[in-house]
Amino acid sequence: MTLKYLVVLLALTGVHCKTSYKICVPVQHLKSCQDMLEIPTKSKATLECVAARDRVECLYQVQQRQADFVPVDPEDMYVATNIPNQDFVLFQEYRTDDEPDAEFRYQAVIVVHKDLPINSLDQLKGLKSCHTGVNRNVGYKIPLTMLMKRSVFPKMNDMHFSPKENELRAFSSFFTKSCIVGKWSPDQKTNSAWKAQYSQLCALCEHPEICDYPDNFSGYEGALRCLAHNGGQVAFTKVIYVRKFFGLPVGTIPASQSSENPDEFTYLCADGSKVPIREKACSWAARPWQGLLGHNDVTASLTPLREKIKQLAAAGAATKPLPDWFANVLGLSEKIHHVADNIPIAPATYLKKANYTEVIERGHGAPEPVVRLCVTSNVALAKCRTMSTFAFSRDIRPRLDCTQEATEADCLKSVQENGSELAAVDDMKVAHAAKKYNLHPVFHEVYGEDKKPKYAVAVVKKSSSFQKMEDLRGKRSCHDPYGSFSGLDAPLYYLINKGLITPDDCVKKVGNFFSGGSCLPGVDKVENNPKGDDVTLLKKQCPADKSPLTCLKDDHGDVAFVSSTDLSNYDASQYELLCLNRDSGRDSLTNYATCNVAMMPSRTWVSAKDFLSDVSIAHTPLSLAELLDKRTDLFNIYGEYLKNNNVIFNNAATGLATTEKLDFEKFKAINDVMSNCGIA
Repeated sequence: MTLKYLVVLLALTGVHCKTSYKICVPVQHLKSCQDMLEIPTKSKATLECVAARDRVECLYQVQQRQADFVPVDPEDMYVATNIPNQDFVLFQEYRTDDEPDAEFRYQAVIVVHKDLPINSLDQLKGLKSCHTGVNRNVGYKIPLTMLMKRSVFPKMNDMHFSPKENELRAFSSFFTKSCIVGKWSPDQKTNSAWKAQYSQLCALCEHPEICDYPDNFSGYEGALRCLAHNGGQVAFTKVIYVRKFFGLPVGTIPASQSSENPDEFTYLCADGSKVPIREKACSWAARPWQGLLGHNDVTASLTPLREKIKQLAAAGAATKPLPDWFANVLGLSEKIHHVADNIPIAPATYLKKANYTEVIERGHGAPEPVVRLCVTSNVALAKCRTMSTFAFSRDIRPRLDCTQEATEADCLKSVQENGSELAAVDDMKVAHAAKKYNLHPVFHEVYGEDKKPKYAVAVVKKSSSFQKMEDLRGKRSCHDPYGSFSGLDAPLYYLINKGLITPDDCVKKVGNFFSGGSCLPGVDKVENNPKGDDVTLLKKQCPADKSPLTCLKDDHGDVAFVSSTDLSNYDASQYELLCLNRDSGRDSLTNYATCNVAMMPSRTWVSAKDFLSDVSIAHTPLSLAELLDKRTDLFNIYGEYLKNNNVIFNNAATGLATTEKLDFEKFKAINDVMSNCGIA
């Protein structure tokens, strides 16, 4: 056959030798991806880096052919299966050098003492159990998935308790003593309360009073130490660590010396039979390998891409320290970097093969609890649904559900009438929501690297002598705009609460207190001054750009009332904070959390008082925020979303925290003052 006819034949059959591929990468790792492209390889395939906001968006980029593939975890594969019109395929697996031929990353097993007289999983009831840790796969999620099928296992659908507490109650009822270390709740008070109430779940730990990492009887080997040396009767762990613990060979790892005797223990199988530790284990379920997920079209020409990835993996593994792109772009690690080809397989089929879909989707029994989040836009609804699938894939319960109403007020009414469980309000509207709709705050946003709320602060020049508000009578003031908590509500509340002004004609009296003149931008607008009061003093010191910083810097004012989020604009060598929350004193700009006028109500989620408990309502969003705290590359719940700002969460938010009752009571007190002043 001539070359001419071969080309024609290839064209007619649609066969082509694709050698250029687009890898999708979270935008924060784009530079690392571009560094990776500089690595020389023998492969003729070329890669192009396509940026997305996070890995979830990468899945959509691949589905829409804007990218060809993305590195994924099994949980990402589950998210992918829920994307409409997807045709994803897993075409390479990431394995370890120790087990390059293993079908799964690890297999979950039960280990018991050889002479333990049981021959059924039902007979695990009443025993002493050893676990790797809370929320972990082989030591917690997989055993829970298997045991809840047994009629002797306690039911976990009591609606008086949160899903997580139902799990802990079930374990504590089924086993007499256990070791399940870790953070049981993202809320520290709840975590402590649960550990006190279900203390038998910590009884077999090295430090029962702490019941957290590090603990010698936690983790894969720790669960076996708990079994062998701390009174445990059954351990939940994975095969490779059982063989390592007893000095047996595994994969490419040869046998080693061990003081532990494998002949004293056996595997307990799902059918109640037992298998000697030296033999092939019987596994309940497995965790699949990580790998590369592409769209179906990429399978037409996989060889060049596969070789490229293998060569990059080898080059990265040989570099010390490991380059950033090794983990952040390709998703490899020091332990998992053996790249294996596999027959392209749909992610749903791949997960089912390991029984991992069942582990992810395990419920607690009907009726399954849900927490419904109310939103007011189509883009927020789309984000909420994606958050729901992502959180569910990561075993965060209760399931997040999404409702949509036309306005914020409609959402608040929906929560009041039990059509939803959560709705968000900004700033002082949280007090209004509590008063009008009988709702209470559950959690709120925090900001910055140190995850703090915002504060209203008073900034003065270092060269000044002011120590308390009284020192500023007759002086000049600079403010954030009219209507802001930091610029008006907080200082006004302080002045009234301390008896420095009376609660009538409040805004005007602020001007009288700072009789040297002020700059309160917007105070002269008709909607803010319907009576047409004389507000000359409150406009007297406004510079051209009307910002509090310029006002203070250009000596138009002696104090600036601003938000702590703006303090980065101030020169710490020139300015300090006035500690009005302590009534007097000064401190550095960085200490705004302890030196301020008042904490500001950030965006807050409110709920009806009669629905379950705050713990259950808040658990899913708080757990999601905690999981993604250092992993916004997996799914960034903050920042711009589909080219829209402040969708569900503010762009600037960096975390979520439970709302303290004390702070909320202060917000309500401030709201009452504003109402009396005719402002709120």
